[in-house]
This record gives sequence, C-alpha cells and structure tokens, in this order.
Amino acid sequence: MIKFKNLKVPVSRFFIKDNFLYVVDEINRVLIFDMGLSFFKGFRLKFEKNSPKENGVKFSNKGKFLAVTSKNRVGVWNIEEKKHLETFEFKHDILAVSFLNEEYLACGGIDGEIYLINLEILKRVAKLPKHKDFITDIVFVDEDYICAGGYDKAVIFSNLSSFNSKKRFLHIKPVKKIEKKENLISADEISDIVKWDEYKHTSIDRVDFYRKFSDFWIDGEFLVILSKNKVMIYDLKNEVILNDKFLEFENMEKVVIYSNKMIISTTNGELYYKDLFEEEKELLDAILKEDFKKAYDLIDKNPFLKRSEGFKRLIKYEELLIKKAILLFEKSEIEAVKVLQPLLKVPNKREEIEKLIKHYKNLAKFKNAVLKGNYALAYELANMYEELKKTKYYKILELRWQKTYEKAYQSVINGEFEKAKELLEPFMAVTQKLPLIELLLKKAEILKIFKEKIAKKDFKGVYALLKEHPELKESVEYQKLMTYAENLYKFALKFLEKEEFQKAKKAAMILKDIEEYEDKAIEILNMLEVIFKFLALIADNKIDEALKLAEMYEFLRKLKSYKEIQEKFRQTLKQAEKEMLENKTKALDLLGEYKNMKMKLPRIQSMIKEMQ
Repeated sequence: MIKFKNLKVPVSRFFIKDNFLYVVDEINRVLIFDMGLSFFKGFRLKFEKNSPKENGVKFSNKGKFLAVTSKNRVGVWNIEEKKHLETFEFKHDILAVSFLNEEYLACGGIDGEIYLINLEILKRVAKLPKHKDFITDIVFVDEDYICAGGYDKAVIFSNLSSFNSKKRFLHIKPVKKIEKKENLISADEISDIVKWDEYKHTSIDRVDFYRKFSDFWIDGEFLVILSKNKVMIYDLKNEVILNDKFLEFENMEKVVIYSNKMIISTTNGELYYKDLFEEEKELLDAILKEDFKKAYDLIDKNPFLKRSEGFKRLIKYEELLIKKAILLFEKSEIEAVKVLQPLLKVPNKREEIEKLIKHYKNLAKFKNAVLKGNYALAYELANMYEELKKTKYYKILELRWQKTYEKAYQSVINGEFEKAKELLEPFMAVTQKLPLIELLLKKAEILKIFKEKIAKKDFKGVYALLKEHPELKESVEYQKLMTYAENLYKFALKFLEKEEFQKAKKAAMILKDIEEYEDKAIEILNMLEVIFKFLALIADNKIDEALKLAEMYEFLRKLKSYKEIQEKFRQTLKQAEKEMLENKTKALDLLGEYKNMKMKLPRIQSMIKEMQ
C-alpha cells in the first residue's frame, strides 16, 4: 500500500467521472485526481461538515450534481459549473440521499420518511409513506422503484407511483449501505452481504463475513468489501469468496477501484493505493518457467490479475499444453504426461488433469479399436472414459454407426434382410446399440413409423412409441429431435425478447408436446397468458388494472408498452410539478387522466400536499 495523499479529515465519497477520480471529504472539499493519481484540481463547497459514516454525500449518475448532507440540511450543487443550487431543510436529520437520472433527488433519515426533490425546479414534490425506523441508505433501482435500507434490518422496495412497498428482513444487523451498478447489493453492520433481483425484489445470493463493515465497491463481477482492517473480494457472478484477506490494513473507511488501482481512505484522511497489476511481472515470469502453481497462487491471492494480459497468456498457454498432450497421447503416454506435469502441481487443476490423463491414456487403444473396426471395445472405452467422446475418433465412430444403420434400414425396407444383418454385424457386440439393431431386424415398421411421426411433428405419437420402445432414444432421429427442440426453445425465448408474442406462442405450443421441454414450454405459455391479459387491458384503456398486474408479474415491466405508459406519466408528472409553482389548476388538468388511477394517485396526492 502506497500513501499518495493526506487529507487530514475522513473521505465521505469517491466518484469516477470522465476518467478522473473525485474525492469529497468531511469538510466538503472536492478534490480531483488524474489516472496517475496526481492532483488535478479542486474546490471547496461552503457548507457545514458532513458525516462520512453516513450516506448523505452522493453524486448524480452522470456526475452533474452533488448532494451534501449536514444533519437536517441537504445542499445541492451543479459540479460542472461549481454552482450552489439550493439547500433543503428538513424537520429531522437526513442520513442518506440518492439521485435518479439527474432529475430527482431522494432524501431519507431518522424520521423514516423519504422525500423526493425535482432537480429542475428545486422543490420537494413527494413524500413516500413513513417507515417505522431510520432510513440508513437509499438507491433508485430504476425509474419505477426505489430501494431503502432501514436501521431495523429491513430492505424496502417502494413503487414511486403507487407507493406500494415490499419489506425484506434478511439482514442480521442494521443496513449500512445499498448500491446498484451491475448488481443491486446491500450490506449490514457485520458485512452480511445480499445480492438482490432488481425486478423480483428478492434475494439471489448472500454471504456473511461477520466483520465490522466500513464500505464496499462494485467493480464488474467483483465486490470489494472493506472492514476496519481487512479487504475481502467476492465474485458476484460465480457467487464465491475469492479472498477474505486480500489486504490487511488499519482503520480503513472507504474504497474505490480506479485506473487498475485499489484506493483506500483511512479514518484520519490518509489516501493509499495498491496497484492491482503489481504482481503481473511475477505472473509472466512464472508462466515462462511453467511454474503454474505459483501462477495460480498469485491469482488466488489477487483475483484482479484475471483482468491482466498475463492471465490471458496463462490460459492460452495452458490450452496449448493440453492440446499438445492430447496429440502426444496417440504416440507416447510418457511424453504426454510429462507435458501435463506442471499443471498437476496446481491444487484446483489437479483433479481435472488427473481425469484427463486417466482417460487419454486409453486414446491409442481407442483410436486403434475405431480404425480396426473393433466397435465393441471402442464403445466400451468411450463409456468408461468419457473424455474420449470429445475426440475426432469418437465422431468417426458415431458417423460410421449412423451411416451403417441407415444403410441397414434401407436394406430392410427393400427386403434385403441378410444384407442388413451383414452390415450390422460389426456392431452386434455393442451392448448399447443392440436393442436398436434388434428393433430394426425384428420390427422395422416401428422405426419407419417413428421416422414418419417425427417428420410430421406428431410428437404425441413419437412419445407413445418411445414409451413402448425406449431404445429409440439411441436413434439418430431422436438426437435430431432434441437438437430441433433446443433450437426451437432458443427461438421462443428470442421471440419473447423481441416481443413477437404470437411466434413465441407457436413455438411453445410445439415444444409442449416434446416431453423433455414440456415444463419450459408451459412456463413460456403461462408468461404469454399474463402478457396477453396485460396487453388486452391496455387496449381496453384499463391502464390501472394493467399496472396492478405489472406489480404482480415483474416480467411485464420489461415490455415496451409498460415503459411507454410509465414514461408518459413521468413526463406529464414533471410538467405538472413545474406548473404547480404558478398554476395549480393547470397542473391538475395535466394529470386529469390519472385522477382515478389507484396506481398513480398516491404520487399525485403527495405532490399536491408537498407543493401547497
């Protein structure tokens, strides 16, 4: 850790904008650093001290605005113009703020209420229903929902129009921070971390560190968690702890990842950084020496090395070694194992490499069996050592079987029974193929009917035959059916995404008769039933009912029609908020079409009350 600045007072917020690092401290200095962490410029806001341990200092999404909180006062600045816009006073202390698209500011605090401020007119325009305890942090999930953390351990998801809310009590201690970037994350006082589904408002994952929480930073797939004296790295994608002692340092308070550096502020205002690619030279040296154990040890200790060029080289080199070894297994087992030896020293690679060696030791024998037509031995080896199924020789084996079986089928159809037997003779000793061979030789008409039913997409008939003759699952036709079903399922999902609902329904109706995909098809059809109901309500101008449905089924909120309804309301509401300053009657006229909508009325009523 290298110290690069001593502010002498704690940091309240880090923010990255236009490749510059913005630092706001307790006494409201805004300091800007370049990518080399050299001081670029700065200025000071005329405002009372803020509280670094709370969440009352935040930038807007694009960095145009900055809100700073001091007790019951919230100041708002246009940072681009270094201009103070307004200071808002509340009856009680504010503990958290959050911006929505440079348009609104939310403020919440010890009274359990969240206030919305329109940044264009700089007026309070709404107040959400009171929560029973302190609001400790706030984040806008999207334009329709806001998420708040409570001192009572709650995470509250509230609709910004209907004010309906869902409270989730999953944390062990009071919530300390909520943030949304690539993921929506909340943390409590003992670093109990929850990853949320931003549409369903349910928990996707959680991990407990049981360490006093200071801060976290979401950086792509990595979550960096800061306790007072330790830095932990969590993989949000794979949901695993990568390193729970990445760094150990005293009195850490805030963290940010910037310019491939981890920057940490301490409680006394000192700024330190660690170059996250510091060990890359050591990694490259380990690769050059084929010391894969050391290479992976370095990566385990510093997961950020996975983003380096060195890691790309490691993966590429590893793949080349495995390919080289597989080729050598055809000629010399000893030489092949020798090539893989460096990878065997890597603990988390050992099982994979040992399996590869165990399986590919039989490659020469397998290749010989395939090429010499000893199919019984070839299939026996492939079934025992499944890695062999990835080789070109297994593809040759399966192709020979398919061509032979098809020729035999045609021979039986043409009445050339002996010729069919002769063709199939090399495969007679293959246990897994024997039932299908016997079916062809004894009941060829079943196979013919099976082919016809697949061709006609008579899948009910197909599965009726499969129940009587499960050996048909070994046939090429069945394999083709599974490929067809998988592709059709992908198309159905694509149609859903593109909102081509009739096409999605048609695909799902076909899939419904393919037993392996029946559940997936029913899931799609159930979704479509709700979507069609939603669209019908809109067509009948029953917008309120449609919006109620959207609260029940989160996938409806992804539809263009839903977004259009919401966008129209937001724009109308913003215009009405402006009009309320001078002409209340005109403002209410603008909102006339929403006056009987239960899903919009709470927000409108709140606006009227707040702006009186």
